[in-house]
Amino acid sequence: MTKSNRREFLKSGAALTAAALVGTKVGGIGAAEKKNTPDVVVVKGTDRFRNTERALAVFGQGKPLIPPGATVGLLANSPPWWKNPGSYTHPDVVLATVLMCRELGAKKIRFLLDPPDGFWAKTTRSKKHKKAIAAIEKCTGNYVDKPVKQGKSLKTVKIIKDLFDCDAYINLPIIKHHTGCLMSCNLKNLMGANTHEANQFFHHGSGAKESYGDVAFLSQCIADLNTLRKPALCVVDASEVLSTNGPGGPGKLAKLNRVVVGRDSVGIDAYCAKLLGLNPKAIGMIQQAAAHGLGTADPGRLTIKEIAG
Repeated sequence: MTKSNRREFLKSGAALTAAALVGTKVGGIGAAEKKNTPDVVVVKGTDRFRNTERALAVFGQGKPLIPPGATVGLLANSPPWWKNPGSYTHPDVVLATVLMCRELGAKKIRFLLDPPDGFWAKTTRSKKHKKAIAAIEKCTGNYVDKPVKQGKSLKTVKIIKDLFDCDAYINLPIIKHHTGCLMSCNLKNLMGANTHEANQFFHHGSGAKESYGDVAFLSQCIADLNTLRKPALCVVDASEVLSTNGPGGPGKLAKLNRVVVGRDSVGIDAYCAKLLGLNPKAIGMIQQAAAHGLGTADPGRLTIKEIAG
């Protein structure tokens, strides 16, 4: 982390004290917090790492990002079968977030889905921060059957236990095209915490033969899944992303050159949909998640601070 951004973190005493708003189950953001700070910070530039640093520093002023001594769970979009450019969260975005957690006193940092071999080789900063990377704990692989009490289509799911054991869960998706749901971002990324077998229900539980034969059902399952826990923080890689043939690619790449940080996963997804030229009203999971009370489907209701990195 650069000295200037480190100072921005540490100037905000609240970032190291009050933790009541962080890592909670489904619930709103504090009124005082919303009044005094932006809902979303967007940093534009070609350096993903510095964009992430800057976005976290600005968003972190005046609010607790993680509680000191926390166990932090990271859910980065980096499954082993997605290695094409624009299909996974870049390690520079993940690394900057890890360093922020360490600066703010995290006791443990753990992956909720382990990235593939060779993931860290995709950043030139891995050597400098080798110790920080080595200290990240692997996913335990301990999956549990979890009832989805607010679920409309999804009533139970087999999901990683670490999601509920950590004090703060940070969602680290990449925005990208999705053949079924139109886009993938925060809401869709939570499927990465499920078992493969559990996710098959999302695609075929309604009786659909094809993977995207019932997108309305798939979208409702995604919205239902997100009722289990809201992220403490969303850090979205909107740098170089798939604009076609997602989620796995290969496809056409869009250079958006942004990192987006906030807490309203629904609102951020709606904002990011517009970056891809999509109408949030046409994306079922956004509307269905908003109906669950998980956030706003209208990015126009968010206070968005856009700055140069």
